[in-house]
Amino acid sequence: QADYENICYRMPAKFGSIKRVSAQRDPESQKRNLNLYVISEDPFGNLIQTNSAIKNNLKTWLNQYRMINDTIDILNPYIINLGIEFSVRVISGSDKYTTIDNCINALGSSYSSGFFIGESFSISDVYQILGSVPGVLDVLRVRVFCKTGTDYSSATIDINNNLSPSGDQLIIPKNAIVELKYPSTDITGKAR
Repeated sequence: QADYENICYRMPAKFGSIKRVSAQRDPESQKRNLNLYVISEDPFGNLIQTNSAIKNNLKTWLNQYRMINDTIDILNPYIINLGIEFSVRVISGSDKYTTIDNCINALGSSYSSGFFIGESFSISDVYQILGSVPGVLDVLRVRVFCKTGTDYSSATIDINNNLSPSGDQLIIPKNAIVELKYPSTDITGKAR
């Protein structure tokens, strides 16, 4: 499975480009069928569904490496746009507004490279990133939620039903990918 992922990433740019790929055995199939989830990005770095021309090029590219018994379906993963709200207590003497801006920038830069298909979202990482921002005394609360509406994907996830038992991970389905699309507006915070 990982070999197919590496082969996809080696596809020459003239055939189009993909941002992320995840090869998974199809649990519904009795044969050696693979589901290959691929996602691309627009000129602004936002996730978009991979167009059919690139998928066809990818299928042709993979055929020269494919095992004879393997069948491959190239599919679109769901894009789950997340938002983050947080509340922090600032160190006495620190400017609340500057600290909030620094927190938003720290989270935005931490997630700028994006996520992998099926990768869980670590809520404990958010606490850790915020806790390391100069001026932050304590992280009081973090809330993760789905962003919907214009400019966002229509796919959502029930946050509470997909938390790990400890509540520190948001479990993402294997056929989905997380995106913080507009960090400057999708991440908001309050300071005390």
